[in-house]
Amino acid sequence: MTRPENQAFLFLIQAINERHNEVAFSCFSSAKTDITNKFINSLRGMSGWAGAIIPAMLLVIPVILLGWLGGMLVNYVSDVYPIKRKLIAPVCLKCGERQPFINYFLWPRQCTHCGMRRKIRTWIVEGSAILIAVWLWDQGSLVLGFFPGFLVLAYFGIVAVIDLEHRLIPHPISLVGSVIGLVIGTWQHGLVPTLLGCLAGFVTMLVLFLFGELFVKIVIRRRRPDFEDTALGFGDVILGGVLGLFVGWPGIVLALIAGILIGGVGVILYLIVRLALGRYRSFDFVPYGPFLLAGAFFALFYKELLLTLLN
Repeated sequence: MTRPENQAFLFLIQAINERHNEVAFSCFSSAKTDITNKFINSLRGMSGWAGAIIPAMLLVIPVILLGWLGGMLVNYVSDVYPIKRKLIAPVCLKCGERQPFINYFLWPRQCTHCGMRRKIRTWIVEGSAILIAVWLWDQGSLVLGFFPGFLVLAYFGIVAVIDLEHRLIPHPISLVGSVIGLVIGTWQHGLVPTLLGCLAGFVTMLVLFLFGELFVKIVIRRRRPDFEDTALGFGDVILGGVLGLFVGWPGIVLALIAGILIGGVGVILYLIVRLALGRYRSFDFVPYGPFLLAGAFFALFYKELLLTLLN
């Protein structure tokens, strides 16, 4: 009689094959298929703790590894591109020396030239990416599915980290996002609503950008003649158009409203922290890209919840 371990192995192969066939249609959105259930049931035939833990481990470990790889990609692009303006071998952010791939991506993550260790952001991003991957895998009912959803959120992560650390959104990064957004948006909403969302997002952010420029000239520079910052960068304007591709029309309206509300809360918290630390200066501006991305996230993944809250 076939042992439970052998049955488990056969069902694992069948589950992998079935997963491969489902990717084109649902990208793991129907995670709990009949084959997977048979696989889990066969593993439950094992005795002791193995029958309870092994099924979950075999299913979630590849997801964790993919999340980790996604986090490493976000960190690599965020480290290299804003400084070098192209994707080259990893470099130390302090001395600029190139780093061995194993050192940079795995361990010890310390510059071989000056000894500087990588930022704490490295670990935060990779840990967050793993959690996001597990969340996407577990949420089988999400509209985008696993792989498209993970691709979108990895792109959002790159934009957010670069904007937070460098206060810029490079145009080539926006160009890549526009390609991804056009594909995702056309798939989800159709071509016309996708293009309308892009136009609406771009025009809305352009109006806000021009208003911010006017505010800086009329109000701020009268009080602080040396002020050289801007309320919004033109990268935020382009980002509005890119996000419009992702969420389409009228989803961009929800995304912008949510982004503005989240931004208001974020700015208040930022000011409280700056005041508490004694570092507050009048008319300090914060990067707005992450707030726009947060609004687009809710419009993509929690549209019904967002509509309920706004109503």
